[in-house]
Amino acid sequence: MSKLHELLAVETDLEGVHKKVVEEAIVTFSKKPEHFLGQTKVLEMFDEAKKNENTSEFKEMVTTVGAKLDYVAGHVIRYFDAVYQKEKANQSATADLIVDGAVVAEKVPATFLLGMETKLKNLRAMYEGIPTLAPGFKWEENDTLGKGVFETAHPDIKFKTAKQFKSQIIVQPTKEHPAQVEKWAEDVPVGKYTTSIVCGMLTPARKSELIGRVDKLIQACKQARQRANCVEVESVVIGKKLIDFINS
Repeated sequence: MSKLHELLAVETDLEGVHKKVVEEAIVTFSKKPEHFLGQTKVLEMFDEAKKNENTSEFKEMVTTVGAKLDYVAGHVIRYFDAVYQKEKANQSATADLIVDGAVVAEKVPATFLLGMETKLKNLRAMYEGIPTLAPGFKWEENDTLGKGVFETAHPDIKFKTAKQFKSQIIVQPTKEHPAQVEKWAEDVPVGKYTTSIVCGMLTPARKSELIGRVDKLIQACKQARQRANCVEVESVVIGKKLIDFINS
């Protein structure tokens, strides 16, 4: 008795040949009816003097529909039997899902494990897209604002300014001339902005940790599936029964 993984290794090839043979037969049946026709054409002159003009033409028949069906049936039977044996084996192909030495789930079907690999890879893409806390700030988790909420440890302080005009006498006035005065504007603080930022993103370390756990599950599914696929395949057949029923 062979192992399930050995059967899976050849199933694709059997499927490909089966598909190719069936498609070729469809083309032959629908577009090449002359393959199933033969012909003999004989010319026999009545006049003895023209007997040398007698001719014979032959066109051999390539095959029969029955022979074509028999040829296709051989490949169909092998493929159907392989699929049947695989599905029968899958009913008992199970393995424990183990992560870091701990059993996460017991006797998980191989078909489920195979599907989970794809599903977990799609889920990983979501975790890869998680935004993380911006660098350049010291972030502190603040549970009073909610679970998973961070706040900057040091508020950003900026001053609000307003222009104030000032003047200064450069030359004192005299009886003949007024004073010479210099005027200018200065930005003078009139208020203060205090900005504290809150953020619900994850730390880069936490994001990496989550992605790492997804990767562990993906690897665990692969390993469990390999163990499950070591189940022995029962040599059951069904293809010939199906073909015999059709062609009877």
